[in-house]
Amino acid sequence: MKGIPDFEAVQTVWKVAKDGIEVGTNMVPETVPRPVARISITVVALSVALYVLKSFLSTAFFVLATMGLAYFIYIALNKDDRPKGGADSTPTEEDPVEEARRIMEKYK
Repeated sequence: MKGIPDFEAVQTVWKVAKDGIEVGTNMVPETVPRPVARISITVVALSVALYVLKSFLSTAFFVLATMGLAYFIYIALNKDDRPKGGADSTPTEEDPVEEARRIMEKYK
């Protein structure tokens, strides 16, 4: 049985994040202790990632809300154009059986 399908993706993301933090730590001057630099870079990376996620979700929810409002307005303004439903909603005034009989007589 194969493991969790997304476990490999999680491992890859974890490795990339660790490598990114290590590269960021190497950019900090040597006078700063390495554990402090590593923690600082991690906090900055998490802050940026959360900001980007928040911005993306905010934009997505705004677009969905705008589309919902536009659809609601469209339905509200065009409610008279919709068919009402029920037995009297058929556009033909004649009985379908009678109409079929008339067509059959026409081609005899």
